Amino acid sequence: MRKLLLSLALFIVVNKQAEAQQLHFTSIFQQHNSMYNPAAAGFTGHGVIGTTYRSMWSAFPGNPKTFMVYGDAMWEKKSSGFAGYLYRDVTGPTSRTGLQAAYSYHVKTGTKSKLGLGIELRGLQYSIDKAKLTDALGSDLVLAGNNASFKLDAGAGVYYSDGKFSAGAAVSQLIQSKLAFNDVPNATERAKLYRHYNFTANYFFETGGGTHLIPHVMVRVITNAPTELDLGCKVDYQDKIWWTLSWRMRHFWSLQAGFKLLDKISLTYAYDYYNEPFSDYNTGNNAHEIGLRFDLKK
Repeated sequence: MRKLLLSLALFIVVNKQAEAQQLHFTSIFQQHNSMYNPAAAGFTGHGVIGTTYRSMWSAFPGNPKTFMVYGDAMWEKKSSGFAGYLYRDVTGPTSRTGLQAAYSYHVKTGTKSKLGLGIELRGLQYSIDKAKLTDALGSDLVLAGNNASFKLDAGAGVYYSDGKFSAGAAVSQLIQSKLAFNDVPNATERAKLYRHYNFTANYFFETGGGTHLIPHVMVRVITNAPTELDLGCKVDYQDKIWWTLSWRMRHFWSLQAGFKLLDKISLTYAYDYYNEPFSDYNTGNNAHEIGLRFDLKK
């Protein structure tokens, strides 16, 4: 019963947060520009494939877990970029399985600078394992109806880079498709996918000896929710070893480290120390994230 109550409490808290953020996120977002902005697809200049796993709040049964695989490539002859993400996000009795495909057209604006114009198509399968809620909710009407809802949605963005300064703006879930899991009589509200507006920027400072400082910022504006702000700085040594410290306003600090093997394989780890929403717990209220990436460049 204790595990059920904890799981139900987590389900309520996370769904309250879902009003603010319906899409999964990653602390190592600097490596996933095209996930937040389709216009950034292909800006790496070579092919990339990778995988990421994230686990949050391990003290709670049914804690959030996210797994994803992705790829990013540039088609130089067509001045285009392509990216794709396949992910599964599970929290207690709920889960989201998604496929995201992005296309970007690159416009040269200078010797080293270019502007990307991108679109994305996203398919989302939202599911509820109602068997895990039966003991707590009994015959509540919320348990009637469908166990899953599949929706398509779209997004668009712009992204600029001159090799040192990069900035972008994008919107996801542009269509705001509606979700329906039950047929509750006289219901006045229906769940839907809310628009997420993402704004990013970073700058490469050369400090000598092959070391770079890369401050970065991400702002997320979501309908009917507080604005989210991420600030941080990455220290990169010859693109072989790097460290990052970042802060998400009102939520957590993130410490990240990574290194490159054989010039093609990168391994990154992130540890997030949460202030909200479980600040009363001494252990098991933080997050761990690990990423593995393969660069396909010659």
